[in-house]
Amino acid sequence: MPHLVDAYLDVNLTDLKSFIGSITSVKRLAICSETMLDEDYVFNQLKHLEVCICKDHFPSQLLRLLKASSNLQGLHIFYIEDDHDHIPDGMEDWNQPSTVPECMLSSLRSLSWSMYKGEPQEKDIAIYILEHALHLKTATIKSSSESDVPKLEMLKELALSSRASAKCKLMFK
Repeated sequence: MPHLVDAYLDVNLTDLKSFIGSITSVKRLAICSETMLDEDYVFNQLKHLEVCICKDHFPSQLLRLLKASSNLQGLHIFYIEDDHDHIPDGMEDWNQPSTVPECMLSSLRSLSWSMYKGEPQEKDIAIYILEHALHLKTATIKSSSESDVPKLEMLKELALSSRASAKCKLMFK
């Protein structure tokens, strides 16, 4: 499918290899996958990525997608609130990568995070992006009503973190 522009994947397949290989030319990708992507895929044309946080392996999946998408401009992290089949038992720990994904150094301009709860793993990922995305212009964080962390505390933690981009505007909703 070399001319496919947009793809939305909400899959529970054990083998994604043949399918993912056919959509590596997309410009917009939304993914919510039970299966981890292999590390050998490259999304050279991907400009906008949406990744669901509702899977336990979200941090690893996000990192693989960032590494595979050197021209990424927009990142949206979301949670399917009304889909009770996708509620994770607990997100795996975020292991900060030893190298920063190319897109964060060259092209990532916007971050949007829906249903942000301010949990330690989420906070670590958000701060990592803020600290390493050199060209980030906007970071919009939409808090979850289900959060145990007070909104003001969430805002302070992110607002006080350092940012690689002096032009980055942090918006909290």
